[in-house]
Amino acid sequence: MPSLIPSLNSCVARMTLGEKRFAVRLEQKLDDDYLIWYDVPIGKKQVHPDFIVLHPLRGLLVLEVKDWKLETILNVTKANLTIADRHTSEHK
Repeated sequence: MPSLIPSLNSCVARMTLGEKRFAVRLEQKLDDDYLIWYDVPIGKKQVHPDFIVLHPLRGLLVLEVKDWKLETILNVTKANLTIADRHTSEHK
């Protein structure tokens, strides 16, 4: 099982449902030589991507998880994505 930093138990309370499902899948599916960080600041702007995955031979992958369902995606083009607001069902 890969190492999730911080451990899943310590950060699960602040994760969205989609992030929780994704973290569990990462732990289930990736090999032991992967390192995974959740919600750590990176770069000059200190942005917080959801997951950073590091493999010593394959490199680094930065992931942002979206909890969208098919019915909430209203329109997709190469330049734009329109989703319904989950609280009001209005366009966002």
